[in-house]
Amino acid sequence: MKKKGVKIIIGLIMIALIGSVSFVINAIVGNPISAMIADRGIKQYVSQTYPEMDLEIEKASYNFKNGTYWARVSSKDSMDTKFYISYGNGKIQGDSYEHTVLGMFNTLDRLSREYSVVAKEVIDKHLGYENSSVTVMFDKDEYENIKDSLALDMAFDKTLPLRTEVTIGLNLMDNSLESIAKILTDVHKVFIDNEYIFSKYDLYVEKGEMLVMLNGVTPMDIESGELIERLEKAKDNDGANGISFFTKGENK
Repeated sequence: MKKKGVKIIIGLIMIALIGSVSFVINAIVGNPISAMIADRGIKQYVSQTYPEMDLEIEKASYNFKNGTYWARVSSKDSMDTKFYISYGNGKIQGDSYEHTVLGMFNTLDRLSREYSVVAKEVIDKHLGYENSSVTVMFDKDEYENIKDSLALDMAFDKTLPLRTEVTIGLNLMDNSLESIAKILTDVHKVFIDNEYIFSKYDLYVEKGEMLVMLNGVTPMDIESGELIERLEKAKDNDGANGISFFTKGENK
């Protein structure tokens, strides 16, 4: 009788453990039935809202932060047409199509990535830096005007009437102000010679555990003839002349 009682207790404990594990798993990844309902609801919404578009819908994933499911939707014919739809409590909770597609943010992001690749090729070819990283971003103040300047799936064009900023990362042994000033001068000249115009330059120079970060250097700073002096002022007083200067580690 005692053995039977022990078995019952063990069985109850196992059921409780399995239930607890299932509860935790469902809280993190959702449950299959809810996911199936979300998939069906999202597909129905897409077919009704975008009937003329040939769209692919990925399987819904669970967002444990707000308890909803979301799916990525993309076009087979348009590289900039991709957006997200969220579903929860038996209805569509959100659709990013108007913001990311019609708002041209997908197009802007793609052009930034394409511009980054081209800018890196220019630096690598003309200056020969090893392991450089180059990121081109459109000035955030231009976001209000992007609908007037961009078109969905447009080809990359460096002459777009939108201001751009470039961030360059280098691994160099010499991270002195003189070296940094020369890097900025050489990079700026190469870009100008190749008709790439940037409104601001950010530079990250690493040497082992040493890091120098510069933000907000303008073409006017570089062409002033006193770039080193301006960098020195920024180093002594972060934010001087609009230039942010940060160092980490010992500068030898």
